[in-house]
Amino acid sequence: MQQVKRSLVLTFGTAAKSEENITITNPKEVLSGVAIKKAMTDALATNAIGEVVQADKIIEAKFVIQQVAAVDFEEA
Repeated sequence: MQQVKRSLVLTFGTAAKSEENITITNPKEVLSGVAIKKAMTDALATNAIGEVVQADKIIEAKFVIQQVAAVDFEEA
């Protein structure tokens, strides 16, 4: 049986030219670009993104869709 998995990856940039990613598994089916950008802007304002270097800009957001199929061990 095949299953489709969907996640949302938010990518932020740092002054050191590195990237910080946040992955959200099973995001709402209907999310607008405006809503995603607002959430990313709000997250940046908290100064909570970045383990070593603080994130200071939004790079991109993308939906990642994976089709997953289980292996049938009985199949020849």
